[in-house]
Amino acid sequence: MTQDTETRPLDIIIVGAGIGGLTAALGLRQQGHKVTLFERSQLAKEVGAAIHLAPNCHGILKRFGVFPESFGANRVEGVTEYTGDGHLKFDNNLKGPLSVWEHPWVLAHRVSLHENLKNQATSREGPGTPAILKTSSPVVDVDPSTATVKFEDGTTASGDLVLGADGVSSITRSIVTGSDIKPYGSGKSAFRFMIPHSDILKNEKTRPFAERTGTMTMWMGDDRRLVMYPCSNNTVMNFVAIHPSSITSGANKGSGWGNGGSKELLREVYKDFEPRVLALLDLVDVSELKLWTLLDMDRISTWHKDRLVLLGDAAHPFLPHQGQGGGIAIEDAASLVALFPLGTTANDVPSRLALYEKIRDERAHTVQTFTRQAGEDLNEEKRAQFNSE
Repeated sequence: MTQDTETRPLDIIIVGAGIGGLTAALGLRQQGHKVTLFERSQLAKEVGAAIHLAPNCHGILKRFGVFPESFGANRVEGVTEYTGDGHLKFDNNLKGPLSVWEHPWVLAHRVSLHENLKNQATSREGPGTPAILKTSSPVVDVDPSTATVKFEDGTTASGDLVLGADGVSSITRSIVTGSDIKPYGSGKSAFRFMIPHSDILKNEKTRPFAERTGTMTMWMGDDRRLVMYPCSNNTVMNFVAIHPSSITSGANKGSGWGNGGSKELLREVYKDFEPRVLALLDLVDVSELKLWTLLDMDRISTWHKDRLVLLGDAAHPFLPHQGQGGGIAIEDAASLVALFPLGTTANDVPSRLALYEKIRDERAHTVQTFTRQAGEDLNEEKRAQFNSE
C-alpha cells in the first residue's frame, strides 16, 4: 500500500443536514475527509425551540470546537416541580449535584446550535476541507453496495460511505433494514412555544417564575404536563406542553414543528391547572405556537448495510422526556468520527460500520428506554409507589 493510498481521504455523503448530520460533517471534515451533505429542505428558515445539551454531548461539541455558551446557551442551575393545581413538590438547587460532571448541562436555542454547526462545518477556516452543503436536494434512493444516492430529479452522486441522517421520516432507514419500520404515534402530543423572559417578568402572577436564572420548572398532572426552561442567555423561556393525543385529535398536527397550534385549544387542555399557569398561557404569541404528535418507533434490526449507515432519529427517534434526542445523535456522530480517522480505506468501511453498531445500539436504546419511563403518566397511586422506591 502506498503512502498516498494510506492518507487518501474518504468521500463521505451525508443525507440530511440536521444536528446529527452537521455534527458528523464537522468531525469528519476535521479528520481530513471530503464531506458532502444533501439536504431536502432549503434551510431558508430553520424552526425549533430550545435543546438540552447534557454533559454527555456538551463535551463532544466542545471537542469539535463548538461552544454553546458563546451563542447564548445557559447553564441549568435548578429544577422545580409543582402539581397541576400548583402544590410545590420540590425545589432543588442543582449547582452542587451537577458539579460532579466535567461539562455543564446547558440549554441552547436549537436554531443557534444548528447555525453554528453549519457555519463551522462549511467554513474555509478550521482544519480539513470545508464540507459542501447542497440544499433542495431530496434523496429518494440509495444503493448501499456502491454508496450511490439518487435524487428526485434522477441524478446521482457516489462516494465511499453514506450516512443516513435524514431524521424521523427517513428514506435511508427502510433501505438499511429491508423492512418498513416507521415511527408511530406514542399516544401523546405536544404544544411548543416560547415567551420572552421580559414578558413573564412584567406580569404580577408570572413574575416569580422568571426571577431565578437557569431554572427548569414543571407542572405535572395525571396525564399531562407543562415544562418551562430558559435559553438564549435567559432572555427567552421555552415551553413544551405534553398531553394525550386524543384531546387534540381534531387539530392539524404533524411530526415536525411546522404546524400551528390554537391558543384556545392550549388553554382548554390546561384549564384545570393553577391560575399562574393560565396566566403564562395568556402570554403566548399564537404565531409562535406549534403542535405536533410525539413519535416512537420499534427497535431496528440493524444500523448499517454495506456502505450505508444510520444515525440520529433515522436510527432511533426519541421522545422528549429527558431531552436526549439531540444528545444521542451527537454521540452517534462522534462515534463515527472516532471510527473513521484519516487513513481509513474504502475496504475498511463495512467492518467499521459493524463496530459502530456494536458501540451504539445498546447505548442508544437504553437511554430510549429510560426516556419512555420518564414520560409515563403518574397518578396518585403511581406517585406513591415511585416515592417509596
